[in-house]
Amino acid sequence: MKYSNDRRSIFLDLKNEEDVGAIADLCTALSSPVRLKILRRLNTPPYGYSVSELVKTLDIPTTTLLFHLEKMEKADIVNISYRSTSSGTTRMVTRKLHDANLCFYYRLDADEVREAQEVQSVSVGAYHDFVGDEINFATSERIYNKLGDDIFHASRSDAQLVFTPNGIITYMFSNRLCKLRKVKKLAFTLEICSEAPYYNNDYLSDVTFWLNGAELTTVTLKGDYGDRRGRLNPEWWSDVLTQHGDLITLSIDDKGVSVNGIEKQNKTTIDKLDLSSGNRIEFSFGNKATAEHIGGFNVFGASFGDYPQDICLTTTYEE
Repeated sequence: MKYSNDRRSIFLDLKNEEDVGAIADLCTALSSPVRLKILRRLNTPPYGYSVSELVKTLDIPTTTLLFHLEKMEKADIVNISYRSTSSGTTRMVTRKLHDANLCFYYRLDADEVREAQEVQSVSVGAYHDFVGDEINFATSERIYNKLGDDIFHASRSDAQLVFTPNGIITYMFSNRLCKLRKVKKLAFTLEICSEAPYYNNDYLSDVTFWLNGAELTTVTLKGDYGDRRGRLNPEWWSDVLTQHGDLITLSIDDKGVSVNGIEKQNKTTIDKLDLSSGNRIEFSFGNKATAEHIGGFNVFGASFGDYPQDICLTTTYEE
């Protein structure tokens, strides 16, 4: 981030990692018509106004003005100072940043590595293994219940919803790309929730995730949601049953493991996983026998729940 000599102009480049936060703050500060009106007012003599004057001019509540000024001050667009008057202390608002130069396009350096992505999708019924008391699934036409000794029922290939009160399920993905390219990140995305009798919006389940046998993290699912119908559910699906889940993205890269962008306390990094041997990536999740909340899970396919997707693996790699 570079300023002019008088610090009234700023130069931001998307190529610079340290500029990304400042660009986001600036764009946020300029994204409101109210904040743009404040800037226009500050551009007229005497170029500085009290909070009460701006409230009167803009005809907005003081709390609303202060909310907008906080965004603008964070982006270094305005200065807020305090001035003593005969009636007490007054907050004064003045211009700070006069103009900004944002560069969104840049050429990659010759030695800069380019990244690409590949997405694999596996049907929820195409599980490779299941360990637990029973597994159940629903196709677009009917339910198959309590399959204990017949977990590989032929109709599972048509399953759009798989659910169980406990146990661990495993899916397989191809690792062809891991043998050909340097993989930077793996991201698994799935719609999932707990599994209670019928449904229970407040039903916890501690679901642990593994990759190639290495434990990644445990996510506590908040409930088995039935408060409204799932957007994709077939008409025959009963209103008293599970309807939809939460969309979760579990990622692993050179920094470790994260869930929906939030980093977890886990020392497992992508370089510690055995991705280049064998012919598959093994992705497992479910309740440990020692879990505090053994609440099972529902995992949704492309035609059930809220999101039109199966279990997806996005691989980010060096081209």
